[in-house]
Amino acid sequence: MNPAWYVLLWGPRRIERRLAALEAQGLVEQAPSLWQVWLGVLYMWTRVLRRPETIGLSDGAPVRDTPGARRLQHRLPRLVALLRTRSVNPLDQVGLGSSTPHVMRHLLGAYHPGDNALYDLTLLHVEDGALEALRDALVAVLDGRHPQATLLQDLCVYEGYHARLLAMVEAWLEEGPGGVELVHPDTTLRAFMAWCASQPDGPVATLRALGRGTLTLQPDA
Repeated sequence: MNPAWYVLLWGPRRIERRLAALEAQGLVEQAPSLWQVWLGVLYMWTRVLRRPETIGLSDGAPVRDTPGARRLQHRLPRLVALLRTRSVNPLDQVGLGSSTPHVMRHLLGAYHPGDNALYDLTLLHVEDGALEALRDALVAVLDGRHPQATLLQDLCVYEGYHARLLAMVEAWLEEGPGGVELVHPDTTLRAFMAWCASQPDGPVATLRALGRGTLTLQPDA
C-alpha cells in the first residue's frame, strides 16, 4: 500500500484494516491496493451520475402512506435529510473508510433496493457484534422502541424496507455469507473488490489504460 494515495481516500488506515480483515476471512479473494480502491470511488461516482436509478429507488414497494415519506420520495429533500442525519457520507462512496456506527446508521436510514444491503452487511461481518447490534436496532425500529423509528422509516420512504433488511440480517447470522451469490459490483462487496483489484495499480498504468481505451468505470456485467 502506497501512503501517497492516503490523501485520495476517506479513512485510508481503516480501509487498510478492513481490507486485511476481509481477505483474512475469505470474504474477498484479493484485496485491492489503495489506488485501485480510489478507482472504485470513481466507479461509485460514475454510478451516481450515470446510473442514479440503481440507487435509493424502490424495486416495487410502494411509498409509505405518511406525510414524511411522501415528501422524502423526491430525491432533493431526501438527500438533504440523509446528509442532516449523517445517513450518507459523500466523502466515502465505497464505505470502507467509515466507522461501524456510520455503516449501521447508513443501513437504517438509507434505502437499499433489492439485495444491495449485502454490500454493507459484509462490512459489518468483520466487526465483532455489529450484525447483532444492527438486528437489535431493526427490531426496535419495527416495534417503535427506537427513538427515531418514525423518522428512519420515512427516511427510507418505501414500505417494508426495515422488515426485509431484518430478514437479511437474521439469515446472515444463521447461515453466514457462504450462501450469498456475490456476482455484481453494485450489490456485493466481494464483487466490487474483485472489480477494483482488476483495475490498473497506479497512475501511470491508469493513464496507459485510458490511452488504450481499456479503462472503464462501468460494471463488467
